[in-house]
Amino acid sequence: MRRLAMTSGLVAAMALTIAPGLALADTVQGMIISHEGQKILVRGGGSDTAVTLTDTTSIQATVGVMGVRKEDHPASDLIAGLAVSVDTVENGPELEATSVTFKAADLKTAMSAQAAMYPEQMKLAAARQKVIAAQAENERRLGAIGQYDQKAMTRVYFASGSVAINAQGGQDLRAIAAQAADIQGASFRIVGHADSTGNAAANQRLSDQRASAVTAYLLKKCNVPPASIMAVAGVGQTLPQDEEDLGGAKNRRVAVFVLVSKASEGASHVPASDAPNQFAPPPPR
Repeated sequence: MRRLAMTSGLVAAMALTIAPGLALADTVQGMIISHEGQKILVRGGGSDTAVTLTDTTSIQATVGVMGVRKEDHPASDLIAGLAVSVDTVENGPELEATSVTFKAADLKTAMSAQAAMYPEQMKLAAARQKVIAAQAENERRLGAIGQYDQKAMTRVYFASGSVAINAQGGQDLRAIAAQAADIQGASFRIVGHADSTGNAAANQRLSDQRASAVTAYLLKKCNVPPASIMAVAGVGQTLPQDEEDLGGAKNRRVAVFVLVSKASEGASHVPASDAPNQFAPPPPR
């Protein structure tokens, strides 16, 4: 009876520390995999649990062999890779942390791991910035398509699921590159396509890769100046050349357009409605 009374008293004391409207929840144990703003994501027990930090959340590290001494830490020390134990309460659909504890030695290990990864993270960040800048420039150039006249075009066809340029495709690319070399101010627009085989997301990637492969061929094998590549884009399976056979060979292609600025030609140009744009299918061959 005495033990039961003590237990009941302890539960009552804990309940008094919980703010009104909140309910006790489980202790979450695992490794932090992300920390954004006031939320940490803890992975443990085969699942990920999102927990919200508040101004009253206690954040402490256990120190020493016995782990009985504790030190206060800022929320910024809750970094990815840190093993933690989080006491939580339910606040509506969310879990809020009342306390977060971890071993000081584990924090040092996580910080060392992050320091070792920093150079790679910087490289990835730089690469992402280059991709973003390239995409922005590509979009700007695509937006200017209506200001150009089409002087030549060819299509390169691909095997199913392939990005390899065959002998005929190489011959056609060399021919259009030679033709463009004789046109003052010529620019290239390269549009990749895929057939309907597979899912749309995979076909979008495949069309992007085909457009990139053709671009690389023009640059490396045909000596096309990089500055003359005006726009490169993949449109997936959205613009089939053969609508009666969506999975057919004619839809696995890259269309290459040679364009010249209307401004450089003065008044003698075709109407803008006849100029290729990023959505219009290429004219019949």
